Amino acid sequence: MKGIGILLGTLGVSAFTLSMAFANPGLLPTHPGYPAKGKSPVTGQATANDQGQTNAVGGGTLQAAQEFGAKAAMNDVSDPNRARIQKSMGAGRLPEVDGPLNKITPNPAGAKSTVIK
Repeated sequence: MKGIGILLGTLGVSAFTLSMAFANPGLLPTHPGYPAKGKSPVTGQATANDQGQTNAVGGGTLQAAQEFGAKAAMNDVSDPNRARIQKSMGAGRLPEVDGPLNKITPNPAGAKSTVIK
């Protein structure tokens, strides 16, 4: 049993390592990051994956950073029933509302184990 665990763990780590090694850099997003001008003193190979990118400076960078999460952070959900609340009664209690209470069926699917009597 211990051998199977070691084998599965080794296969999992190997698969993860290979997936990171052969990842497609074309799928990475382009961004104005740090400039990639460095080269290895031993091989002369570039030391960064984003060659040719400019440094992230200026007002355009700040504007892009501000707009990045603006759509996800905006709460534009509206519920007409929220306007009916007259007085909140606290946690776990139904509020006082203007008009009739909403009618729901407690067991719409007809399950036998959850029938309220």
